[in-house]
Amino acid sequence: MTATDAAAVIHNDLRRPAARPLARRAASFGPSPWEAVIRLLDRHPDMIFFGNGAPAMELMPVARLQEAAARVWADAPGHLGYGDVAGFAPLRELIAARMATQGIVAHPDSLLLTNGSQQGIDLIARLVLDPGDIVLVEAPTYLGALQVFDAFEATYLTVPTDGDGLRVDALEQALAGSSRPPKLLYTVPTFQNPTGSTMPRARREALLEVARAHGILVVEDDPYGELRYDGQAEPALRALDPDVIYLGTFSKTIAPGLRVGWLAAPPDLVTPLLTAREAGDIHNERMTARIVYHAASDFLDDHLVGARAVYRRRRDALLEGLTDHLPLGARWTEPGGGFFVWVELPEGLSADGLLPHAAGHGVVYLPGSWFYPDSRERDSLRLSFSTLSEATITEGTRRLGRAVMEGLAERG
Repeated sequence: MTATDAAAVIHNDLRRPAARPLARRAASFGPSPWEAVIRLLDRHPDMIFFGNGAPAMELMPVARLQEAAARVWADAPGHLGYGDVAGFAPLRELIAARMATQGIVAHPDSLLLTNGSQQGIDLIARLVLDPGDIVLVEAPTYLGALQVFDAFEATYLTVPTDGDGLRVDALEQALAGSSRPPKLLYTVPTFQNPTGSTMPRARREALLEVARAHGILVVEDDPYGELRYDGQAEPALRALDPDVIYLGTFSKTIAPGLRVGWLAAPPDLVTPLLTAREAGDIHNERMTARIVYHAASDFLDDHLVGARAVYRRRRDALLEGLTDHLPLGARWTEPGGGFFVWVELPEGLSADGLLPHAAGHGVVYLPGSWFYPDSRERDSLRLSFSTLSEATITEGTRRLGRAVMEGLAERG
């Protein structure tokens, strides 16, 4: 071995870390599934991405937020130290008042501001779950919740959904076949991510009755409740049962980059949740909470009127495009709000297998496998319409339809 070869070996050895004694939970922190999708975005010069489940950039109230920020920074010295462990009190009071208009009773002292609702899920899991504990989730369910529960080494009990959300009959069957009682039930009952479905009141009441009978803590995640385009609002689960933990966020109504959400908890859980958040990040971002307070009190309702109108048109464009371009055998949800449509492909097609082919046609979606704990391939996929223009949505469905037709032809 020459000196040059030896130097190369030493260099490579230095770059290759030794096996580290990581925690068992570290196994859940593998590569993000987003990496695979991001690599596909370069496959076409004019890629249409149906995966961005966020508010449209052009609808974010930037100028009004700048005005609110100027007001907050004018009094910055009073807000730059430690404090507000539960979150800015006037914002918590405002949130409680807004929740009351929806029939949800939540005292400001039972509210905890969080770094988006995602931190709320993490705090609940941190407080409630031991390794191996059973968590009930909808099948499919929100990917981010699965990432949290994976980190706390949960065991899953999945409950099928239909056009009206979680099936309570299937929930009862799952409980009857479970060897241990679940600790937690996580649900997105209104404009669900990823399906867009909404649970009707009778099913909500039945779900809560089953949960009470089995002593299961219910966590209601409601990011999209204020983004209704059709029909009448259903009562929040927490409006029907004050023992439900309710998660809300301004990420979908104002902007996700602000990272301001909240958690409404039963009184006996408030103190341990506060202590858990103090251990994690001491307190939430004090300046941003004040900016959001001014936004929510000054212009949020007017802003939502215009945003709903835009999203309604985009949803309608997606539903029309799917009708025009997808072949017989494909089915999809027709959500009354939120950002998502759930598509089931014709029998025999895998959404995972079709994805690279679709990318070649210039359209990318999120495969349904992402939204199940077992991650196995399925015939379903999620389409988000919130960030795309109507013309782009129409073209995207045309490209998707072409990819599906070619996939069917190849299948024979």
